[in-house]
Order: sequence, then structure tokens, then C-alpha cells
Amino acid sequence: MTRPVSAFAARKAAHPSTTVLSTSFKTDDLSRPEARAEVDNSRHPRKRRRDGERPRSLHVSQPAIEEAKLCIPIEEHEEIKANREDGSCTVEDGESNSSDLEAIPQNAGLVHRLSSFIPTESNVLSETDTEWTIRLQRNDTLAIIGQYDLWVRSGAINVHGAVIHASSKLHRVYAPSTHAIPSIRPILNPYGTGNPPVELTIISCGSRIRMLKQIAPKFGRIWNGRELRDGLKRSFINVQSSAEDPYKRPLRLLESPPDWQDILSHLLATNKEHLLAVMVCGPKRAGKSTFCRMLANALLSKPPTATQEADDVALLDLDPGQPEYSPPGDISLLRLRSHNLGPPFTHPTVFGSDQVIRAHHIGYLSPKDDPQHYYSCAIDLFGHYQRMTMDQGSCPLIINCAGWIQGSGLELLVNLVHSTNLTNIVYMSVSGPEEVIDVLNKAASRTGIPLHHVNSQATEIPTRSAADLRMMQTLSYFHLDEPEWGNLRWNPCPMGNTPPLVIHYTGPKQAILGVMVLGDEQNPNFFNSILEGCLVSITVVEIDRATWLDHDSDDGHESDASGTGNEVVDEGVAKRIKERNGHNRHQRSRLPRTPTGIPYIPAKDHTVKPLSPTTSHCIGHAIIRGIDIEAQAFHLTTSVSACQLANAQSHPDRDIVLVRGRLDTPTWAFAEQMNLQRERARRRERELNLEEENLSTDIQALAAKQPWASTVEGSRTGSGKIRRIRRDIRYKGQGPVDSSS
Repeated sequence: MTRPVSAFAARKAAHPSTTVLSTSFKTDDLSRPEARAEVDNSRHPRKRRRDGERPRSLHVSQPAIEEAKLCIPIEEHEEIKANREDGSCTVEDGESNSSDLEAIPQNAGLVHRLSSFIPTESNVLSETDTEWTIRLQRNDTLAIIGQYDLWVRSGAINVHGAVIHASSKLHRVYAPSTHAIPSIRPILNPYGTGNPPVELTIISCGSRIRMLKQIAPKFGRIWNGRELRDGLKRSFINVQSSAEDPYKRPLRLLESPPDWQDILSHLLATNKEHLLAVMVCGPKRAGKSTFCRMLANALLSKPPTATQEADDVALLDLDPGQPEYSPPGDISLLRLRSHNLGPPFTHPTVFGSDQVIRAHHIGYLSPKDDPQHYYSCAIDLFGHYQRMTMDQGSCPLIINCAGWIQGSGLELLVNLVHSTNLTNIVYMSVSGPEEVIDVLNKAASRTGIPLHHVNSQATEIPTRSAADLRMMQTLSYFHLDEPEWGNLRWNPCPMGNTPPLVIHYTGPKQAILGVMVLGDEQNPNFFNSILEGCLVSITVVEIDRATWLDHDSDDGHESDASGTGNEVVDEGVAKRIKERNGHNRHQRSRLPRTPTGIPYIPAKDHTVKPLSPTTSHCIGHAIIRGIDIEAQAFHLTTSVSACQLANAQSHPDRDIVLVRGRLDTPTWAFAEQMNLQRERARRRERELNLEEENLSTDIQALAAKQPWASTVEGSRTGSGKIRRIRRDIRYKGQGPVDSSS
């Protein structure tokens, strides 16, 4: 009888030059210690496990998937199959010459099958340096890594939940390794107009988002390799399995469980009978955003006939930590008309036919920091959805909730259920927490709303943390360039190389009402240090309805300096600002000012509370690159143009406030120039074979010239988290929140 051994002992006894690969195993076999050692062979446990205890994280699919298989090259399939029958399933690295086996990522534990489509002379119709035209059979699946334009020439396909029929339109798809890879599947025509063979062309595209890796290393190694096996340079690559990945990353396929498909079909049928209003909620990393993306794409799928049109879809995005169409810290109401075929950092703002109806800047990454304000903003956005359906026509509503569902978060979620006219609720978990499920069941039964429970999304192997993805989305937003051919485009140059937008905060050319620092009251003498180099939201306020102007100025500072320097606004914009300043001068003079003349919204009870959502809304974000005290102006980097700022202030009773919340500090912005020079130095090192010491010396000399940045030898100790204060103490146990509070 074989004595069981722990996972640690099995790894210690294993020979380092031998890799054990199991061509097939079931999740039930994980109860054996030997199986756990094979699955988690690539890393050491953080603490000793008890006998019979399962590891916390396994690189396998969820239990709903019975079997995980290796994708083996075709030419070796028969040989390995024979070895399985003989009982031999091990491969010695030192004796194997297969490049495919050497490409297996050692940190992934398993090699996952991604595509069933195998290119042959019969199904590859044409192939050039930039295009690839293929024919898919009924059971084929195709996984493409990179960025590409998809042209369906005949038939119909499904990708990301969107049904795309043959037409002359190109669909831009982004498939980085940071997220699960979407699968392209041929489908039967659901509209009964025949089922021709599926032929599609995949075209390379240059959106320049790939070039962001020059200024931000987190954008590196997330797309396809630079060259294919045949030496062709494309922006995409077809992979059969994760073993064929050029960068050996733990790739996973975007899978839609069967219960997801059942609920999606049910919701589509419900929308045909009456207008759909569905709330998607659940714990963190359960797949809420993915499910909402699939549902929105399915609702936006149009029939092939030109006379029929699909309805628009309203998306109420209530997740400030991971928003879909805005930088972190915002919740918004959007009206969508086009498919979403990429992760959030590939569309940090809407463009084209999509439209932002209204947005609010929460100032935090979670509703738990100020649940009352969060609830008021959500109710205001839902009210605008109701008005939008009356003015622009009805459309289905999808509500994507945040992952805070316990304690006060559960109370907040129940209040949202009672305050919105829902037709369905989808909870993205079948395993609890039990308290949350019981409370939601009771709330759904009282309101008569069907509550659907679905499995959470299969756990992915994260290659980027949540903070990394927030950084990538924010950086992507600030590096947006003018759209090209109906698609977003990015500017890969460091922000320090682009001219700033100059906004005067005092004098005849004053373009803003003031600034606002949320949270605890701050000393006005330190406002320059607090604001310089930070993220702010550009918020439009209605002055005639605002109540926070009912106070006297503390110090009476008001400078009439006209300001100097380069002006970004044109004569028409300057004229409009001058006319508005004549109307709002009295309101602006009532605000207190810092010693340097910056007007600010004062604190009440030693706390600066957020603006009321009924009298304010967010139009964009900005980074304060610097404060010109002599010219009394802010230097901003923003995707909001000067004309948009002027249009937001076209009404005489509206003005702009720059709101600083408690978001992540944009440290990436301070290191862009240094990262670019480092990338150039590494290229020069590879070309000239320079010594590593010379390269390190050059980088340190470059870092010494960068503001707010320096090089650190080794690793820092302590935490770099921002101190956050909970604002939900009085909220808990008060019952439903009054939206007018």
C-alpha cells in the first residue's frame, strides 16, 4: 500500500529536470495528495496544509467542467495516445526535442486547449502579410490573440456573445492575454434565411495601443508575438493551445457555462415580451462584467435584413472600481448601439454611436467609502434612464452592480432592488454567501421579481492585478488620440511631451468655479501640494441650485490678474467664458481662496462632502500637471477638449469644479519619460552589446532628472495604500436611504 505524501514532500522529491504531464484528469482526482502535487507543481505553498485539505487556488476550471485536457500537437497525438494505453505518460525534458512541449508555461500547471480549428490547404482560402481568410466548419472554434478587424464574408458567427452576420462592416476585436481569450464560433442563422458556410477575414490593425508598452511596462507582453513562424508580422496570432503562446503565458479561453446560456436565452425572450430591466449582482471576480457584456452584445445583435433594427441598450454601470466605459471612480448611464469586443482598457470612453447620458464621480473605488452618496448617484442615474426612455424611446436596461455585497453592502443592494423597476435579478454565484442569498430571495419574493442563480466565472490565472488593470485603464484614457476610421486610437508619447490645457483659476479669464478635496478637511496652505500631480474629475455644477455657496469668504482673497502664458482656448471660447464670468462673478467671489488665490469648496463639520448628484455631473477626468502661481492657472492633461469645457459652461447658471477624490495616485504618469528612455537604452544595449552596469547607470542618471520619481534599490518596506476612511457607520441599520439626503 502506497503511503500518502504531502504536496511539499512530492515537490521536494521530484527531479528538477523531469516534468510530469497528465493528458487527462478529473477534478475528483484532486483529493489525492499526488494529484495536488502534479497540479500545483510550480510554486511553493505559503503555509503547510493539513492532511486531506485542498489547496486554495488550483489552476483548473470550475467543478462544472468535468475534464481538462492537454492540447497535443497533431503529429504526436497518436504516439502519446499509445503511451497512455501502455501506462506511460511522462516526458523527459532532456530527451525531448519537441518545441511545443518546451513552450508549456511552467507556472500554469496545465496546458489549455483554445482552438479546434486546424489550418489546412482546404480551409485557408488566402493568406497575406496582413490578412487571413478562412472557412469554418460547424463545430470549429477559433481563438485569436492580439488586435484585429473581423470581416464576416458569409454565414454568421458568435464572439463575446454578439451574433455577427455577413456584411461589409469591419468589427474591431481586442484579445489581450490579461483577460480570457474570446472564441469565434460559427452558428446557425437564427432568422431562417439559409445557412451558408462561414467565411471570414481577419485583418491586422494598428490602433497604437500596442505602443503604450514603451511608456508603461504593464502593457508589454499582453498581445501576440512580434513575428509568426513564417516570419509574417501581424497584429494577431492563431493559437491551438496555451503551449503555442510565444510568451508562454497562462492563457485561458472565455467560456460561457451552460447555465449562462440558459439565462441569456431566457432574458432575450423576456425582452421580446416586455421591456427588460435586469440587475446583475454577486461577489467580486464572479464574472458580472463579462455577463453584462455578453447580454448587451446579444441584445444589440441585429438580423441580416436591412429593414429590421435591434434596440439600443442602456447600461447603468454602478461599479466604480472596474467601470466599463470610464476611468475608475465613476458610475454612469450609457446608451449603447455597437458591440463591445474588448476589455475595458481598450475603450476607456464611449465613441461613435454610443452615448454617455450622465455620469457621476464617486471619488472612491468602492461604495463602502460613502454609501449614502453612492446610493443617491445611482437613483439619480436611474431617474435619467426613465426620462431618456420617454424622450428618446424605450430600450432595455442592464445594471452592473459592485462586488460589495456583505454587511452594509447587502443593505445597499436591497435598497437598490426596491428603488428600481426591475424585471429580473441575476446573482452570479450558487455557493453563497448564504446570508446574501437568503436576503435577496426575500427581497425578490416581496417585489415579485424573478431571481436567477448562475455559476461564477471560472477562476483565471491573473497576469495583472486589479490595481494594474485600473492603472492601465486610466493610462489608456489619458493617452487617447483622435479616432480613426470609426475606431479609437492612442498617442504613445509621454504626456510630458504634449502641451497642457491652461485653465485660469482667478482673474478675468477664470474658467472654473473652484476645486474640491473630498474627505477630511485640509489646510488651505497645503492645497498646492495636495493638488499638484493628482487626478481630478471635471464636474459641471448648477450654481443656482447649489446649497454649498451659502457662506461667506474666509479670507477674501481674489486676484484680478489676467494671467499670462499659452492659451489653449480660441477666441470664441474665450468670449463665452468672459460672458459667463460676468454672470457668475458674484458666486465665485463668495468662495474662500488659498493664499495663492485658488478658490475651493469649504468643509462642513470638518468634512468636505460630495456634490449633490441632482445638481452636478462629471464630464471627464484630468491630471493637474502643475500650478503656475505667477499666471494663476492650472496646467491640465485631459481628454476633454477646450470646446467641450466651453459647451459645458454654455448655460449661464453652470460652472466647473475640479474634484479630487481618493483614487490611486498616477505614479505611472511620472515615470513615462523614464520608461521610454529605458526602453530605448535596452534596444541600444541589444544592438551594441553594452554592459548591464552601464545601462543601470544611465537609467539612474535619467531618473534623477524626473520630477516626483527616483530609483529604489531592492524593495520598499511597508504598504503604499492610501489611507481611507469609512463613511458608512451611520448608514448601517437606518433602513432605506433617502435619495434626497
